[in-house]
Amino acid sequence: MKNFRFTPLFLAIVAAPGFSATEELIVTGSYNPVTNEQLSSSVSVINKQELLQLSSNNVIDALRQIPSLWVEEQGGPGGVTSIALRGAEANHTLVLLDGVQLNDPTNTRGGAFDLNSINIESIERIEIIRGAQSAVYGSDALAGVIHIITQAPSKSTTQFNGTVGSDDYGSVGMSTSGKFNNLGYAFAVQSKDAGEPVPGSTAKNTEFTSRLNWQQDNHTVNFNYRYFDGERTSFPEQSGGPEFAVDRSLDHSEYTDQNAGLGWTMQVNDMWQSRVQTSWYQREETIDSPGIAPYYELPPNGSVIDFDRTNASWINTLGDKNTLWFNVGVEHKREQGTNLGYAVSRDVFPLDFSLTREINSAFINANAYVTKEWLIQTSVRHDDPSNYSAEDTAQIGTRYQLNDQVSLFANWGEGFKLPSFFALGHPMTGNQDLVPETVKSGDVGIEFSGSEFSSRISYFEHNYRNLIDFDAEAFRNVNRSRVETSGVESEVTWQVQSNLKLRAHASYTDIDMMSSDNHLLGRPQTTYGASAHYSLNDDWQFNLNYLRVDERFAASLYTGSTVEQVLGAYDRLDASANWQMNTNVRFNLSLDNLTDENYYTDIGFPAADQSAKLGVTITF
Repeated sequence: MKNFRFTPLFLAIVAAPGFSATEELIVTGSYNPVTNEQLSSSVSVINKQELLQLSSNNVIDALRQIPSLWVEEQGGPGGVTSIALRGAEANHTLVLLDGVQLNDPTNTRGGAFDLNSINIESIERIEIIRGAQSAVYGSDALAGVIHIITQAPSKSTTQFNGTVGSDDYGSVGMSTSGKFNNLGYAFAVQSKDAGEPVPGSTAKNTEFTSRLNWQQDNHTVNFNYRYFDGERTSFPEQSGGPEFAVDRSLDHSEYTDQNAGLGWTMQVNDMWQSRVQTSWYQREETIDSPGIAPYYELPPNGSVIDFDRTNASWINTLGDKNTLWFNVGVEHKREQGTNLGYAVSRDVFPLDFSLTREINSAFINANAYVTKEWLIQTSVRHDDPSNYSAEDTAQIGTRYQLNDQVSLFANWGEGFKLPSFFALGHPMTGNQDLVPETVKSGDVGIEFSGSEFSSRISYFEHNYRNLIDFDAEAFRNVNRSRVETSGVESEVTWQVQSNLKLRAHASYTDIDMMSSDNHLLGRPQTTYGASAHYSLNDDWQFNLNYLRVDERFAASLYTGSTVEQVLGAYDRLDASANWQMNTNVRFNLSLDNLTDENYYTDIGFPAADQSAKLGVTITF
């Protein structure tokens, strides 16, 4: 079957994130862990079980089932992935892993993070906060924050996993966790070969993650470290892909990510908690590209990237979280990046740049229950970056509990993003006169949470200014006029009976590029989908996930000049089954693109055909 479409009856239902219990602590979007009821922002939390129900092998496919979050994967696992949160640019979403920022401002995408650099097996939960968050996180959090959290120390357990699949897919890994006296530990290693589901698109990686937790009396120390080593190939972006590329040579990239975090928390007394946190992130990458024939627009090119970020903060939480509490603190961030690039060859046209910047910040956050039902939150932050004027951002939100099941929420916030090192420093296209991108965002919504049924619907508006874009006539990066996005996001979760859960979601985003006829590429105006999770008994579970994606604009250079066209809408159906053979052994079968839908992720880049993967997990 090449084209099918479900009648989306669930679109008549206006609802939203039903993931995870509301009493689960959320560590994103605030300076101190809180429950969902203590946070006014629009938030989705996906735990390990829910994540694997949405996709057994790919975090990208799972995140596409989240309202207002669109992840575009160009041409298979070796291609570039981009995150569009509420229709924003990919580099407007701040991505954290165990509290460490992963955005790299030296890359050609303005600091956008590539989600192919995360293995789904390493993830324990994902938290997504929508809306401008610079009043909490400073630069980069214009559209929101995605926080990926790896396996935490828990009861003593050891797991081995292995998966094989179509197109030479293979993955193997192990994890172990436990506790020794006051020290909790969790270690995991995963190796994956994604095969070649799309011609030319390959990816291999090895990942190691670790977390340690030590507690004694009123002191807690947390440590995390991650190492990720990968390589990949793909037809160059906008080359026309496997179908239209004139030159059949491939992009090749080898890269290493490392990040670490160390935190010490002291409960001084019942009304004062003090936390010191440090983090480090490093990315090294070597890229070689054949360019795009006939080379008028993009000749052969490459680069060697070395980027480091260090961060240190001191946060004090004062007060009682049941009535009135404050978060007060300071932060220092240092970024240093070097890009040794070339066009044609290093002998013909070297394109090197190196930049460093530091940001000193101070912030205060206030939270108050005006009544038992009415929460008000506000944050103010001062960021003072080197070589730029200081930025002051604010945020205010409120949540009102109408009754035990229904609550209203509203938020307004400001955000900014400093120009990336690539946009500033590239010898051919860089522009030292660029100013920070800014946004003012707001949303309002209603949430229903019951024992068997939960839902949320929200309306949002984001008004962007000074967005950075490439000007072909000036042949350099420039600040554009404003862009406005608005829309509705919704989702519903229904526990029909003890062994059957249904979910449905829908998002509509309107993007208006003021005073311009250009289009923002790769963003569908409408997406919607549904999921069914059924347990036949204690041993057998089945999952079915459907996704409908609207038309998107795309551009390519394979003719020697820019060609823009509309990619067709598509419907996709994925299925999986789990069999718990005994206490220790579980098997998983996943069928991706079950109906073999024929669609494109970019001009000339077809999506992967129908595929199957069989996995086993052994637990001790």
